[in-house]
Amino acid sequence: MNFLPEELQNSVSKLTQKIINEGFQQEALHEYKDFKGIPIYWRIRLKNHATGEKWIRPMRWIEGKGFSLGEPKFLNKKPLYNLHNLAEQSEALVWIVEGEWCADALSHLGVLSLTSGSADSVITTDWQPLSGREVIIWPDNDNAGERFAKAVISELRLLGCKLWQVNVDALNLPPKGDAVDWLRMNPQATDKEIAYLPLIDLSASEAETHELDTITAEKSHRENQASTIVNFVIEHMELFHDKNSDVYAQDLLTRETRRLDSRVFKDWLVSNYYEKTGKSPRDQSVREALSTLGGIARFKGECREVHIRVAKYENAYYLDLGGCGQSLAIQIIPGEWKLINNPPVRFLRPETMRQLPIPIGGYDLSSLWQMVNIPENDRLLVITWLIESLRPDTPFPVLELIGEQGSAKSTTQMVLRRLIDPNACDLRAAPKTTEDIFVSAGVNWVVSYENISHLSAPMQDTLCVLATGGGFAKRKLYSDADESVINAKRPVILNGISAAITAQDLIDRAISIETPVITKRTEINEILSTYEKKHPILLGALLDIFVQSLTRLPMIQLISKNCPRLIEFTRLGMAIAEVMGQTSEEFFEAFNACRHESIVRTIDASPAASALIEWFDKRNRQKTDLPLKVLFAQVEMFKPNGSDSWPRSPKGFGDALRRAAPALRQMGIECRSLGKVGSYISWEIRQCN
Repeated sequence: MNFLPEELQNSVSKLTQKIINEGFQQEALHEYKDFKGIPIYWRIRLKNHATGEKWIRPMRWIEGKGFSLGEPKFLNKKPLYNLHNLAEQSEALVWIVEGEWCADALSHLGVLSLTSGSADSVITTDWQPLSGREVIIWPDNDNAGERFAKAVISELRLLGCKLWQVNVDALNLPPKGDAVDWLRMNPQATDKEIAYLPLIDLSASEAETHELDTITAEKSHRENQASTIVNFVIEHMELFHDKNSDVYAQDLLTRETRRLDSRVFKDWLVSNYYEKTGKSPRDQSVREALSTLGGIARFKGECREVHIRVAKYENAYYLDLGGCGQSLAIQIIPGEWKLINNPPVRFLRPETMRQLPIPIGGYDLSSLWQMVNIPENDRLLVITWLIESLRPDTPFPVLELIGEQGSAKSTTQMVLRRLIDPNACDLRAAPKTTEDIFVSAGVNWVVSYENISHLSAPMQDTLCVLATGGGFAKRKLYSDADESVINAKRPVILNGISAAITAQDLIDRAISIETPVITKRTEINEILSTYEKKHPILLGALLDIFVQSLTRLPMIQLISKNCPRLIEFTRLGMAIAEVMGQTSEEFFEAFNACRHESIVRTIDASPAASALIEWFDKRNRQKTDLPLKVLFAQVEMFKPNGSDSWPRSPKGFGDALRRAAPALRQMGIECRSLGKVGSYISWEIRQCN
């Protein structure tokens, strides 16, 4: 396909607008063609004249999508520049130069001039069309030019070419001088004068020098392999960093984003390098290249935000489908969701992430309840939790499934998690440390734990941080001055036989649901097989509810005195209730009932709170001011039997009351410290609304 010059230039301007705004100017657009003269791809050349920095990138045409940065997929290796001129001049002497500018300059004088592009692109170029031809190599006047010449000689000798090399030492060129510099020094030069340049006959001593040249070329190849890898990545990837200075690369073809220090990126690099060159890179070269690429990304690349599975950009939400080799996502706005390619945000896909199906709209969630064990009264809460998990700009509630053995807690949790964020390990064992929780959050969207019997106070605090957004930092290995930071805000789901969430702060952010015992059992493989078939329509049904609730959400108002802590979740749930044909009050009642049950469990889990309620009821709930020591002694008479966690001192008792104060307040009891009154710390206990 041929393109008009203005069409090409308009596309170049769009693709390079950002870099041009940084002070770069376009110098050239080089068109690579096949033997028939049909364009294959282009190379854009920009330069910042203030800093001397160059910016060279390939541009390709993708049918149905238009122009984009990156090389096309070649069947074998890359074509030579000016390849189409070779067929037209089958008997002419061929000149090989370093760079498209030099080739264009000689071609303008009628000289048949070709190039592979640069010194580092020799091994990735197809030299087969020059088989048996007479070739003169004109290298640049520097070490890179010498390497270029030796690499080209090594390739062309295998093709039976008769070879000469321009004696650049006799041309009086400046350091790094090339063919363009010589033409500037000799502005009246013609093709005849070029033909009489001083040459070195490379074929005369071929027998004596072949072995030495082979060794030298191989050594040069090894030394230059890291640079070749770096240039290869720069041509195919955009390097950047995030606000934590972690470094990434985005594939210009598939738009996939990978961490530079990930195994996936290394595998991609080695695989594509082998595909282009037919050779495997050395481990040392790969390590050196990755180190260089990391520096470029951190100090030359832009700072961009990276997301896992979901993101919000401007007024739309985006759900990454996670397909390998593509960038399909669902764009979600009020009233509409649609499948798009190349979303305006960058999604990272950790190794354990699994692909979501393309959703199918127009169905409902009725088949979901055949695969999960959720009481009918709590289903609205679960739907709201699922949809809220797709809104990264709001705090997330923690979903806790509680039930005895045989109530399908784990199966229910697995299905719910797979619906929005399938993973290689949908259910994970209980974390041992708070660091474990943040590490899991760093590479997952939904944090999912099963069979939780106990959560320590620090772990419950960590889950609170995760629900609202926060970070974890520790010293980097082998460093005293640097920290490794994980920032995350994630939806959390967990299950256990008994309630593990007991801290009042976390209870206020939790949705606890009891799963009833199942009387009729079904094989797990049958459930999962059915689920895989239903997954597209279930996801579509969830998105249908999501977009309709976003339309209704601005009209949902809460009375200030009735606002719970999870106000965003509550408003969304009320909107979803109306979308599903229920009233917003029904959701509010279900939510309040869930919170009340959680508060009762909190009281039961606190011996001090339980004893205080019983003591206060015995006093007919009359307002009382007592020194803490006296209050402790009186309430201790009502402590539950066999309580191992009863406070051992008045101070410990006061701390227990502070932790239980929000739950006690919900039970109509206000307890607060009055500070030091005389020589004693006094507490007030009174009834409240």
